[in-house]
Amino acid sequence: MNIRFCLACEKELKGRSDKKFCDTQCRSIYHNTNRPTHELSIRRINSKLRRNRSLLAHFCPSGKSIVEKEVIAKLGYRFELFTHIFPFNSGTYFFCYEYGYLPINEKGTEKMLIVHKQKYMEKLSFYPWDFKIIKHDSK
Repeated sequence: MNIRFCLACEKELKGRSDKKFCDTQCRSIYHNTNRPTHELSIRRINSKLRRNRSLLAHFCPSGKSIVEKEVIAKLGYRFELFTHIFPFNSGTYFFCYEYGYLPINEKGTEKMLIVHKQKYMEKLSFYPWDFKIIKHDSK
């Protein structure tokens, strides 16, 4: 009879002949540590995107609100991460799943107009090669 060992903690296994792990915790540890590097990167980014979405949802309980950029930034919002954009006449909305924001300047203060995605936004016909990003000088 062959003695088998857990692939994660190397303890002796008892039970079925095809068993590879002691328990679900060892199985999770093994698969999490042996995940490809790109998968870990995707997981970290998705975690930050979910955090961004939670912050937008928190500050927008009724479908539309305005918050100072500094307030949400202090809570860990990552402005460089978003899921999609919605170019509009008044500017470009940056969405994180179903919540988005429009950067605005109100009396010299940087703010965010936060919105919940509306039906008309789903009908957007967007061609990325026609989209132009306007860079502003930082002051």
